[in-house]
Amino acid sequence: MGLDFIRTAAPGFNRVLDRRLVELNSPTLFSRDVPVFSRTARADMRDDVAVTLGEKVMLRVINNKVIVQRLNAVIAECPNAPAELVAILRSGAGIAEGEITSVQPISQTLEVGICE
Repeated sequence: MGLDFIRTAAPGFNRVLDRRLVELNSPTLFSRDVPVFSRTARADMRDDVAVTLGEKVMLRVINNKVIVQRLNAVIAECPNAPAELVAILRSGAGIAEGEITSVQPISQTLEVGICE
Protein backbone atom coordinates (compact mmCIF):
# COMPACT_ATOMS: atom_id res chain seq x y z
CA MET A 1 0.00 0.00 0.00
CA GLY A 2 2.77 2.51 0.75
CA LEU A 3 4.74 1.67 -2.39
CA ASP A 4 1.69 2.08 -4.62
CA PHE A 5 1.06 5.54 -3.16
CA ILE A 6 4.67 6.65 -3.71
CA ARG A 7 4.65 5.47 -7.35
CA THR A 8 1.42 7.27 -8.15
CA ALA A 9 2.19 10.48 -6.23
CA ALA A 10 5.84 10.95 -7.23
CA PRO A 11 6.57 12.43 -10.64
CA GLY A 12 8.19 10.05 -13.07
CA PHE A 13 11.68 10.54 -14.39
CA ASN A 14 11.67 11.27 -18.11
CA ARG A 15 14.94 11.47 -19.98
CA VAL A 16 14.62 14.32 -22.48
CA LEU A 17 16.96 16.10 -24.82
CA ASP A 18 17.71 19.67 -23.88
CA ARG A 19 17.34 21.32 -27.28
CA ARG A 20 18.67 24.69 -26.11
CA LEU A 21 21.87 23.07 -24.83
CA VAL A 22 22.37 21.29 -28.15
CA GLU A 23 21.72 24.56 -29.98
CA LEU A 24 24.33 26.37 -27.87
CA ASN A 25 26.95 23.68 -28.50
CA SER A 26 26.40 23.37 -32.25
CA PRO A 27 28.82 25.50 -34.33
CA THR A 28 27.46 28.45 -36.28
CA LEU A 29 28.90 31.04 -38.60
CA PHE A 30 29.93 33.33 -35.74
CA SER A 31 31.16 30.71 -33.28
CA ARG A 32 34.79 30.77 -32.19
CA ASP A 33 35.38 27.10 -32.89
CA VAL A 34 37.42 27.84 -35.98
CA PRO A 35 40.18 25.32 -36.52
CA VAL A 36 43.57 26.81 -35.78
CA PHE A 37 46.43 25.96 -38.10
CA SER A 38 49.93 27.20 -38.38
CA ARG A 39 50.63 30.02 -40.84
CA THR A 40 54.22 30.56 -39.76
CA ALA A 41 57.39 28.49 -39.87
CA ARG A 42 60.93 28.78 -38.54
CA ALA A 43 63.59 28.80 -41.24
CA ASP A 44 67.38 28.61 -41.15
CA MET A 45 69.05 31.63 -42.75
CA ARG A 46 71.88 31.41 -45.22
CA ASP A 47 75.26 32.64 -43.99
CA ASP A 48 75.63 35.86 -45.98
CA VAL A 49 72.07 37.20 -45.78
CA ALA A 50 70.83 40.35 -44.06
CA VAL A 51 67.08 40.46 -43.47
CA THR A 52 64.77 43.02 -41.91
CA LEU A 53 61.65 42.58 -39.87
CA GLY A 54 58.48 42.93 -41.94
CA GLU A 55 60.24 42.31 -45.25
CA LYS A 56 58.08 40.79 -47.99
CA VAL A 57 59.51 37.57 -49.42
CA MET A 58 58.40 34.74 -51.68
CA LEU A 59 57.68 31.28 -50.21
CA ARG A 60 58.05 28.18 -52.38
CA VAL A 61 57.68 24.46 -51.76
CA ILE A 62 60.42 22.34 -53.32
CA ASN A 63 60.81 18.68 -52.32
CA ASN A 64 58.76 19.08 -49.10
CA LYS A 65 60.94 22.00 -47.99
CA VAL A 66 59.76 25.59 -47.76
CA ILE A 67 62.23 27.92 -49.47
CA VAL A 68 62.26 31.65 -48.62
CA GLN A 69 63.37 33.82 -51.55
CA ARG A 70 64.11 37.48 -52.09
CA LEU A 71 63.82 38.04 -55.85
CA ASN A 72 65.93 35.16 -57.23
CA ALA A 73 68.16 34.61 -54.19
CA VAL A 74 67.37 31.96 -51.58
CA ILE A 75 67.71 33.56 -48.15
CA ALA A 76 66.40 30.76 -45.91
CA GLU A 77 65.23 27.15 -45.91
CA CYS A 78 62.72 25.39 -43.71
CA PRO A 79 63.22 21.62 -43.97
CA ASN A 80 60.57 20.73 -41.36
CA ALA A 81 57.72 23.16 -42.00
CA PRO A 82 54.28 22.46 -40.48
CA ALA A 83 52.09 20.29 -42.67
CA GLU A 84 49.31 22.90 -42.68
CA LEU A 85 51.67 25.53 -44.08
CA VAL A 86 52.91 23.18 -46.80
CA ALA A 87 49.29 22.31 -47.71
CA ILE A 88 48.39 26.00 -48.00
CA LEU A 89 51.39 26.64 -50.24
CA ARG A 90 50.63 23.62 -52.42
CA SER A 91 47.03 24.75 -52.86
CA GLY A 92 48.37 27.99 -54.35
CA ALA A 93 50.60 26.33 -56.98
CA GLY A 94 53.47 26.00 -54.52
CA ILE A 95 54.14 29.75 -54.28
CA ALA A 96 52.87 32.41 -51.87
CA GLU A 97 53.87 35.82 -50.63
CA GLY A 98 55.28 35.81 -47.12
CA GLU A 99 56.46 38.24 -44.49
CA ILE A 100 59.32 37.93 -42.04
CA THR A 101 57.75 38.17 -38.58
CA SER A 102 60.83 37.74 -36.40
CA VAL A 103 64.59 37.48 -36.80
CA GLN A 104 67.00 35.76 -34.39
CA PRO A 105 70.52 36.77 -35.44
CA ILE A 106 72.31 34.67 -32.81
CA SER A 107 70.77 31.39 -33.91
CA GLN A 108 70.64 32.47 -37.58
CA THR A 109 66.92 31.68 -37.83
CA LEU A 110 63.89 33.66 -38.83
CA GLU A 111 60.16 33.20 -38.59
CA VAL A 112 58.23 33.68 -41.78
CA GLY A 113 54.46 33.74 -42.23
CA ILE A 114 52.02 33.84 -45.12
CA CYS A 115 50.66 37.29 -45.96
CA GLU A 116 46.90 37.60 -45.87
